[in-house]
Amino acid sequence: MNPRTILFMHQAFPGQFGSLAASLAAEGHKVYALAMNPQKSLPGVSIARYAPLREQPDGMAPLLQDIDAKLIRAESAFQAMQGLKKHGINPDVIYAHPGWGEAMFLKDVWPDARVVMYAEWFYNLRGQEVNFDPAMPPLSEELQLRLHLKNTPFLHALSMADAAISPTEWQKSRFPAWAQEKIQVVHDGINLAELAGVRPRGLGIPSQGLKLKKGMPIITYASRHLEPVRGFHYFMRSLPAILRANPEAHVIVMGRDSGIGNLGYGADNPNQESWRKTMEKELGDSVDWKRVHFLGMLERKLYLAMLKLSACHVYLTTPFILSWSFLEAAALGMPIVASDTAPVREMSNLSGLKFVNFNDPEGIAQAVNRTLRQPQQDYSAENIEKLKDMDHRVALPKIRNILLAGSNSFDIGGGNIESLILLDD
Repeated sequence: MNPRTILFMHQAFPGQFGSLAASLAAEGHKVYALAMNPQKSLPGVSIARYAPLREQPDGMAPLLQDIDAKLIRAESAFQAMQGLKKHGINPDVIYAHPGWGEAMFLKDVWPDARVVMYAEWFYNLRGQEVNFDPAMPPLSEELQLRLHLKNTPFLHALSMADAAISPTEWQKSRFPAWAQEKIQVVHDGINLAELAGVRPRGLGIPSQGLKLKKGMPIITYASRHLEPVRGFHYFMRSLPAILRANPEAHVIVMGRDSGIGNLGYGADNPNQESWRKTMEKELGDSVDWKRVHFLGMLERKLYLAMLKLSACHVYLTTPFILSWSFLEAAALGMPIVASDTAPVREMSNLSGLKFVNFNDPEGIAQAVNRTLRQPQQDYSAENIEKLKDMDHRVALPKIRNILLAGSNSFDIGGGNIESLILLDD
């Protein structure tokens, strides 16, 4: 093997690059990463952290704010890259997530490096998450212009890229035609062996004196942030009908509160509170809150164990990036009630899927209730087979070949977070 020098660029490294970077380091390549807010270290990977060179000036025109924030990162990363070069680090290959701006000037430092971009998302005003949800106000003209500018770092980066990678066909299809010519579809890689090894185990919520076990009518919902982009408000509005029809059911909600401070993918809550708090006020005593449990962001072992107990998982999304949580839930084998939106339809060959309209709480409740009335089924074996091309043992070598061809949790509050413990079987 001819060892290469490989640089990963991601604002919050490792992000989607963790398994790949670690595997390349284990092969003997010299692996580096450049990040502003690195989230964890990886064996064999040297991480360089950069800090912003300046702050945004007061009084900047709203149209300039987002692009200026990305230019700050671009200039700051540029100086950090120059520092790496002075220390003799000259990557053969650079794999970058350009969404935050860091990759804009990398060719000015290393013009001969092979550059591969992670083509995660391209903003469009039609056919996507924007103006999709009738419950959300339409974008103003100013916000439409600002949305166009969000694509600037991607356009700049893709113009210089030798190749690019998107995790799904749907995400690739969002990019301009000229960019799609550079994009290959390879998923980041999910660990199917890990998921196949998850066994049902009892779980306890000490604050409720509650013990959960397989066979109970447990409904799960999981999203990194509890927000409208992932249909949180419609899921919550489905709960009164679900809980009335299933008096023994418990609802488990996993994810961070959002709605203030631009956490998550969508806009802030105009009520200036978390979306969870808004929904709790709206639903009031129509919901038996003792049977709805908000667990926050769980440690992975607990998260997978909780999903494995689910009798019905609910996954809702606008036409946006497909969540890992959906694929992991499918591999764990429980029935899934999912929004009939383009990113999910791409996975319609999976077993145990029931499609519903994204913005139809009554339809969501009816689908969940029908699922709970049926004998519980485990679709894990057949879905793991259907997802085999996304397994990291398949996906990571594909990404590796593209690269080498030719050369911490923050919560904003919003209510108590209940703790979860593993119980003996």
